[in-house]
Amino acid sequence: MAASLDQLRAFVATADNKGMAQAARQLGKHVSTVREQINNLEIDTGLDLFIRHARSLEVTPQGEQLYKSAIAMLKEAALFDANVDSILQGVPDKLTIAIDSGLIDTELDMLIAKLVTNYPHMSLKILTNDTMQIKSWLTSGVVDIGLLYNTVYLQDELASETAYSFGVCRITPTQWQLPKEINEDALKDQLQLSLSFLSDIGMRDADVTSHRYMLCNNSTQILNLVKAGVGWAYLPRFVCIKSLENKEVNLYQANDDAISNWATNLVWPKEKALNPAMQMFIQGVRGFKNRN
Repeated sequence: MAASLDQLRAFVATADNKGMAQAARQLGKHVSTVREQINNLEIDTGLDLFIRHARSLEVTPQGEQLYKSAIAMLKEAALFDANVDSILQGVPDKLTIAIDSGLIDTELDMLIAKLVTNYPHMSLKILTNDTMQIKSWLTSGVVDIGLLYNTVYLQDELASETAYSFGVCRITPTQWQLPKEINEDALKDQLQLSLSFLSDIGMRDADVTSHRYMLCNNSTQILNLVKAGVGWAYLPRFVCIKSLENKEVNLYQANDDAISNWATNLVWPKEKALNPAMQMFIQGVRGFKNRN
């Protein structure tokens, strides 16, 4: 037999409310309609689903067994309806987002959680890597959209929007004995740790001021190396703010203001039409406050 969804809804609501009148109010139907659906379900299944008391209904053991299946079927039906709506809205069945490993933070986690909630039928894949690798993924079609540091130059086949900016600060190891009065010359003979993508796009000289430097493609790794006393670095403030508060690294600059400001870009292939999920991600990231 094939029970209708309306019959199952009436059955579940009646079982939950222990009465048809309450179930009818919940479903927005007449009591007579709910009663008819329950009676028809019992006839169709050949099962007694309720024990009728004077003022209430009690689910029978057979009804208890059917209740679990009814709940499962109603959930599947709701998922099916939601999937149809997603397809009609142009939501893809899968989406791959790449995030620069130096830009991961809790706001992005919350935005991804919203994407999962809003598009439960979409298979979402999140990749992280350095700036240049993400650009390569975008041009080769591995990812649909990426959030990365502004690299100034983008291939012609890529479209982009500026997202948010953030302040950059200069940090040094707590183990170093540096002049208390800020002296930038004191750092020139010390090893500087620099993000490798700056060198890849020809901006190394704008970042590196020491006679010695080491490249790394991950800002969190650079922060850990500064903590270990390996070298000093210019890093996004939001990356190292907790380490500064915990006195795991030192802020070595004249004041707390950012030494400079960098920007982030949202990037995707021009040939790819922006679907609702991509638009939600873009709007969400653009809504992030600048981190100064």
